[in-house]
Amino acid sequence: MSVSLVNARVLLEDGSVEKTEILIEGGVIQAIGTGAVTGRAFDLDDRLVLPGIIDLHGDGFERSLMPRTGTEFPIDIALMDADRSILSSGITTAFLAQGVSWEGGLRGSATAEKILSAIERGRKRFGADLQFHLRFETFAIEEQEATMRWLEDGRVSMLVFNDHLPQFEQSLRETPDRMQRWAHQLGMTFDDFRAEVRARRARQDEAEETVRRIAELARQVGVPTGSHDDDTPELRQHYNALGARIAEFPVNLETAKAARALGNPVGMGAPNALRGGSASGNVSALSVIEEGLCDYLISDYYYPAQFHAAFKLAADGVLPLGSAWALVSAGPAKVGGLDDRGVIAVGKRADMIVVDDSDKALPKVDFAVVNGALSYASEPYRVAALPELFPV
Repeated sequence: MSVSLVNARVLLEDGSVEKTEILIEGGVIQAIGTGAVTGRAFDLDDRLVLPGIIDLHGDGFERSLMPRTGTEFPIDIALMDADRSILSSGITTAFLAQGVSWEGGLRGSATAEKILSAIERGRKRFGADLQFHLRFETFAIEEQEATMRWLEDGRVSMLVFNDHLPQFEQSLRETPDRMQRWAHQLGMTFDDFRAEVRARRARQDEAEETVRRIAELARQVGVPTGSHDDDTPELRQHYNALGARIAEFPVNLETAKAARALGNPVGMGAPNALRGGSASGNVSALSVIEEGLCDYLISDYYYPAQFHAAFKLAADGVLPLGSAWALVSAGPAKVGGLDDRGVIAVGKRADMIVVDDSDKALPKVDFAVVNGALSYASEPYRVAALPELFPV
């Protein structure tokens, strides 16, 4: 069955917005242009049609899993809740970022396995395409076996390395009260946490070998790999040499420039771009974008951020809408190896969102189409007509 979208303003692959028509059939865009209509047609009342947002790193689902400290909810229920939030934010492909760390608890491999299994179990239920992004703490030596098994089994869509040990060491010296709260959250005493940090540092050589082995396997199986929070050009060069060539959240402009010199794609936080600065005092995403160093934006901890950051960049004259939107669609598609989506073009997956931008200050997602099927609708009075046009 074919569906045609008519009377729409469409962001095309070349970055232009044109009044045109789109023909969808079999989950794929079959034709674009006036006269493309065939079968059933849906009048979009001059709304804006954009490629669905691709989020390569989002951990906002943790709020659904544990909305308050110590109040954990069943993972299947939490992911269904997160799926609604993801779609209403215009995201059609979401990589759920789950950490695996020596800290254990919510960041242990057992929790990661539960979340990974829930993603796989719920794929037919979810409206968005949910995938698994693995954040591996470099000192999580005991988690190497599980991580390599997931990679070998093709269950990981993206991998990044973290090393938060230096931050913990600094915080233990300068803000012990904060670390005491963190230890409590992990279910550890403060003394045990401090001792564990020291013990991990003593295993530096083991950690480096663990990372090398995992990075090599990721390269072999073709999983996009990078590192998180690089704070020096030398660290970016180190990870690049291991094959971890994506720079996710470089801490400063110097490191972002080093990534670009190496040909490494740079991902920045959309909340940073939307708020006008980093919540943790790192480099402003806006300055990285203005330097032409940013390849894609990430929802990070707040799913609506990509949608609104792209519109803000366009409204503030930082980038044309086409270029701003590429940071949340075509850019992440390229980095994530998702060649079948990210733009509205013939032959691509019909992943797109319909936006009401009549209020320029506060545009909103009216509909989300994922793989040709209606996955989200914000306007109740239209819902009755939509199932006939977008059979699930």
